[in-house]
Amino acid sequence: GQPASGLQITAVRSAGAVANIDAVQRGQAELAFTFADVAYLAFSGQLARGRPPVDQLRGIAVLQVTPIALVARPGLSLQSPADLRGHSVAVGPEGSGTAVTAGLLLQAFGLTERDVHVETTGFEEAATKLLSGKLDAMFDNAINRSASLKRVADAGARFVPIEGPSVDRLRRDYPFLTATVVSRELYGSSVHTIGVDGLLICRSDLDETLVYQLTRELFLSLKSLGRGALRFMDVLQAPATPIPLHPGAARYYRERELSR
Repeated sequence: GQPASGLQITAVRSAGAVANIDAVQRGQAELAFTFADVAYLAFSGQLARGRPPVDQLRGIAVLQVTPIALVARPGLSLQSPADLRGHSVAVGPEGSGTAVTAGLLLQAFGLTERDVHVETTGFEEAATKLLSGKLDAMFDNAINRSASLKRVADAGARFVPIEGPSVDRLRRDYPFLTATVVSRELYGSSVHTIGVDGLLICRSDLDETLVYQLTRELFLSLKSLGRGALRFMDVLQAPATPIPLHPGAARYYRERELSR
């Protein structure tokens, strides 16, 4: 339903987290969902060589952690992402948040483009290739059960732990990456990994009062909907966006602090 204040929000399909920030930057969208690493790297001009900083982004709220999973094809034993050297791995579609996080992970484990054959492809296609032996491993990230991961897990693909000193160093550089687990309830096995914060972002020139109302509506809806899809959201961490908060959102959080 529409927010109580009468705000009208229209959902538009997109190609993923990178496409979403580009749409906000160009003024084709006022609001978007993305991931913390994508937003931070884009805002600071580090997302890709030759890409200027995406300076129109502003944060509204940190939502919840999305775990990233790495799976190896049935019969291939990988103990860590470092073992991907010499293998082929799918990192998700071009422009997806998965591809950005996978890139950070490969770098953290000392792997360059020369060390690993990287494919940017959709998750379902990656799962098919993995099961036919055309791919050695794939990354996927999802809060809820991913159909592609469920398919490969049921066929004997093994989840690879993403942990250790390389991950600790990566998390020091990017504090919005979180130690988490892929839970047993999703795919039948539990594994340590990292997750990345989801973000609600907007354009910097969006009206301050409007963004204040939006932020307030978000938190009112968490109470009325029993959290629903955002049941794992840490409301106290919501203002900790890795890009500057929009003044309207900042005003809401200041008022929330004063009323505690």
